[in-house]
Amino acid sequence: MKKIGVTWQSLLYILVGNLGLALAMDCFFTPNEIAAGGFGGVGIIVNSLLPQISVGTVIFVISVPVFIWSFFVQGLSYTLSALLSTAAFSALSDALSFLPCLTQNKMLAAICGGALYGVAGAVLVRGYVAGSGTDLLARLIVTKLRHLSLGTSLLICDIAVVAASVVAFGDIESGIYAGGAIVVCSYTMDKVIHGFNKAVVFQIITPDEKSSDKLAGIIMEKLDRGVTLIPAVGMYQRSARNMLMVAVSPKQIYEVKDLIHLYAPGSFVVMLHANEVMGEGFKGLDVTVPVKDISDDQRI
Repeated sequence: MKKIGVTWQSLLYILVGNLGLALAMDCFFTPNEIAAGGFGGVGIIVNSLLPQISVGTVIFVISVPVFIWSFFVQGLSYTLSALLSTAAFSALSDALSFLPCLTQNKMLAAICGGALYGVAGAVLVRGYVAGSGTDLLARLIVTKLRHLSLGTSLLICDIAVVAASVVAFGDIESGIYAGGAIVVCSYTMDKVIHGFNKAVVFQIITPDEKSSDKLAGIIMEKLDRGVTLIPAVGMYQRSARNMLMVAVSPKQIYEVKDLIHLYAPGSFVVMLHANEVMGEGFKGLDVTVPVKDISDDQRI
């Protein structure tokens, strides 16, 4: 079969990610008239005004002009990925529309739906799936209006959808709940994408070579963490110093402080909070394999 640049793994991510998006739409957003941005939000608005038109149909139809634009700007491979994702989202949204509303409390629906939407969106990002809906539209707008950032462009698209929902539903609270759902979605997606594998990085400038060797050894022995020695120069006195760098889990912070106090009490210490750490002792490095490094035999 001719290779088209989409892996079987990507197709799995497309299916799982869009299943989550569809569940969030059908079980939380649509029955509570929460148009939380995106083309899905447009679909909810149109469906509320014209019930005979399904949400999935609206999503796909309004995406067609964006696909055409994307083809000329981003190329076939990128557009194909977005097309497959949108088609899956549209089909699953309609296929699962029979599912019951899980809560009629709009605040709870906004929170739960936003969280589920965020997790599903993170799955799509993890699968290197091209953006669809307003995500794709925002990327295309940036190619023409280069003074806008991608985040600003996406925010403008979502605000427009939320504002339209307020007008369509005649209820400002619906817009507030939609805005809340977008915030929850963004927060959840950020947490899932960057992981809960947070760490603290210590940069320890020791007073002498003896204390740096002793401290590094005791950290490796007691905490089972790797330590990196970085030669440094104190610019005030132009003296050679050693700096130790070590990444530890948050629960090990006070252990490191105690060890520094015991074995290198004259140290200058900087403690940095890291959103994510990958490597031995933490999450594996394979989570960031670029698309270009995927072998040809994995592609369709």
